Amino acid sequence: MPGSNTGAGSDSKANGPLSGLFTSTGGSKGPTRPKMPMPLAKAKLAGGDVVAAGPEGYCLDPKTVQSRASRGFALIASCQILSGGAVGNWAEPVLITVTVGPKGALDDLPSPAALAQAAGAELLAGETAPGFVAANLDRGGDALLDGGDKHYWRGAFVLNGRLVGLALYAPEGSSYAAQQGGGMLARVKAQIAALSPNSAPVVATQTGTPGKKGKSLFGRLFDGKDLP
Repeated sequence: MPGSNTGAGSDSKANGPLSGLFTSTGGSKGPTRPKMPMPLAKAKLAGGDVVAAGPEGYCLDPKTVQSRASRGFALIASCQILSGGAVGNWAEPVLITVTVGPKGALDDLPSPAALAQAAGAELLAGETAPGFVAANLDRGGDALLDGGDKHYWRGAFVLNGRLVGLALYAPEGSSYAAQQGGGMLARVKAQIAALSPNSAPVVATQTGTPGKKGKSLFGRLFDGKDLP
């Protein structure tokens, strides 16, 4: 079974089994794949304020987990793919990043339009729910892995005084790069919220502007210095 850790990690870039996440292995022929570290079921990020985890069938790549007092990062993918088939059942081959921003005064959640603006992309569709917002973007989804769809999703929610950013990448033509992506991010958000410490509830409302960069949680989360 996948394990868990407290957050020590290294490179956040997709590598190892993830470099071929959206491509066929071409059967049993070819070079032997290197032995892979066991994927994690969950990991504490940002001093334990946020516990990153995916829904059933999804695990964390231990090589990508970063946890510092001020921020955190983890990458979620199919347990089966991450383990080279050692654990887990088949799951959609999507890739989800979790980025935890520094603590700060509560700010309003960004709107879907603000998420698109921060990504430098056009907004295709947006979804909002209490304490959660997501945006389907028209470009940028193929920048992380070969074979990825150019459309992808970003999401955000507030947890324990931190803004948590999510991004979902899917294979070209996948419905998860389109209509199903927002629902998947909502499932990831629900899993993270269920496993994380239960602090005093925070009500965050949606706004149409990103806020002042460097002061708002939104600006600090998507500032380059706060990303892995």
